[in-house]
Amino acid sequence: MRAFLQEHRRWLITALLFFISLISYLDRQTLSVLANTLDQTLGVSPAQYSYVVTAFLIGSGIGYSFAGRVIDRLGARISFAVAVAVWSVVAVLHSLAVGWISLLVLRLILGLGESFATPTAAKVLTAWIPRRERGLCWAVFSMGNFVGAVIAPPLVVWLTLRYNWRISFVATGALGFALLLVWLWFYDNPEKHRMVSASERKVILEGRDLTPVAFGRVSTLRLLRHPAVLGFFFTRFFTDSFTLFFVFWLPAYFQTSRAFTLAMIGLMAWIPYLGADVGFLTGGAISDWLVRRGVDSRRARKGVMLVAACLMPLTLVAVRVQAAPLALGLITFIMLLQAAWNTNLTTLTIESTPPQHVASVIAVALLGGTLGGSISTLLTGRVIAAVGYVPVFTALGFVHLTAYAIMSAGLRAADSQKEAITAA
Repeated sequence: MRAFLQEHRRWLITALLFFISLISYLDRQTLSVLANTLDQTLGVSPAQYSYVVTAFLIGSGIGYSFAGRVIDRLGARISFAVAVAVWSVVAVLHSLAVGWISLLVLRLILGLGESFATPTAAKVLTAWIPRRERGLCWAVFSMGNFVGAVIAPPLVVWLTLRYNWRISFVATGALGFALLLVWLWFYDNPEKHRMVSASERKVILEGRDLTPVAFGRVSTLRLLRHPAVLGFFFTRFFTDSFTLFFVFWLPAYFQTSRAFTLAMIGLMAWIPYLGADVGFLTGGAISDWLVRRGVDSRRARKGVMLVAACLMPLTLVAVRVQAAPLALGLITFIMLLQAAWNTNLTTLTIESTPPQHVASVIAVALLGGTLGGSISTLLTGRVIAAVGYVPVFTALGFVHLTAYAIMSAGLRAADSQKEAITAA
């Protein structure tokens, strides 16, 4: 094992990315698990809760508008260190909240800090991982999101029942400081990393994309003029709302519509997120397997996405079945499909982008997801309060097919114009 790791340090980098996503999502999910508790203790109503989680999305959107350019210009090491320090302090400060307005302000700043996580991961992946391994490596990073969501319900419920809800925010937020220390000690570019052997450095550098770069500076508006980037922007605009619904609302759905107690949430609400972890790995591994066997990488990534999109209308069944265990099983499978979709969408975006600007393009795409998620979250809060969850699940069943058509049209338009993203 030691000899393997000495020649494959890039997998340790992948493991570090996994813990970045795990801790960031653990911070986010703490609020979701405590949604009903905060309603009882601070009087945070469902509508006010939707404002709080939307503030996080707005903060993320503000961050995405400049995070990519900061990372591309200053490098991942320093820019991410500052970001994780900010979000960890703010995560701990959630323990001092006295009402929904204070929570809203804290979530806004938390979103601003955490907006650096995914563009940083894309930048690191492009620098460290050869194309033939990227689907699986991005899956490992993405899997950390829902491992955090798997851990959050039992951990947060235990801390809340054993101590109180404020201790839950302190404990989960403090993990970010441990991540910061590991990041500063271990991370560097492969060209300079002290632990990378000459043979592995050669594998990494030869496996990088060689997309030419036609400009030195980018902006959000400039990138959005390119049809492929615009396609990725709107693809995430529609489908990130799906992920955000299950991250923000799933525990509350089980409590209000399926009669789960807080203790039952701790015991079972992690299961759908475990399904997502399986989806990340299988979705990335399948498309990588196809690439290694000679299938064009775009065709491989899109093929997995199309299968996932065609199965998403299962949400209509999940919300209507009477048996809670069957609903839980269906939601778990749906989240597996969503994870496979997300892994291949992000990998496809990375592989369509010059390495020097990958963080900027990923951030622009994520901005689309944040805008769509903000709108859908506000609407979700109102719809749930008025008529319940059935219309929300119904609408979510068809967003992926719509997004797939938009993404495909953007890529075809770019191909017909014979443009690289750098020509935007």
